[in-house]
Amino acid sequence: MTADPWLWLLQANDTAYPSGAYAHSFGLEELVEAGVVSCAEDLENFLTQQILPALLTFEIPFFARAHAAAMAGDAEVLLALDAELDAWRIPAELRDASRRIGSQRLDLLLQLDPTPLVIRHREHSPRSHHLVVTALELSNIPLVQAARAFAFQSIAGFIASSMKLMRIGQTACQLIARRTLAALGEKIDASLSQPVDGWFNPLLEIASLRHARAHARLFIS
Repeated sequence: MTADPWLWLLQANDTAYPSGAYAHSFGLEELVEAGVVSCAEDLENFLTQQILPALLTFEIPFFARAHAAAMAGDAEVLLALDAELDAWRIPAELRDASRRIGSQRLDLLLQLDPTPLVIRHREHSPRSHHLVVTALELSNIPLVQAARAFAFQSIAGFIASSMKLMRIGQTACQLIARRTLAALGEKIDASLSQPVDGWFNPLLEIASLRHARAHARLFIS
């Protein structure tokens, strides 16, 4: 890994980093098709009312656990957390999307930074979840910054998908991203030490389940 961890953070979070996330909408495509998200206001409401609570009550606290295990070099805990994520992600489509992205990032990480922990994790769980792999990637970055980078990936992914699915401009998307990230930044530090409570999100889960049976699809998930 680069001697400068902040340069590595920029590289790993860059849109040009080939994670494969561009091929997934994580249920957003079906919500657009159903008319639930059809304009900029709908998109912002979706991010603030559906995605931010999930990040703050589940994703970020869980990421903190994975990051701590990666920093400690605890391969067994990382594998256990990866297996636990399967139980949290109810729709098979979301589980598969998470593992597709995670496995692609893990394969690339193995080429860029083949540490003993990365090698071992790849041997035991080649199709790891995106969250766990990101924690492994950013294990030399302080948790506060690493968690923000992970959360940014999530928000940026939905924003990028929306521009392919809706009539919405780049400026409108960046304004929404700025407000959403500002709201996230006000609460993310507190969520780092919270228990993993989960987030019941039937809207997104049903959309993900329906997407697998759609007559036409732009995204895999």
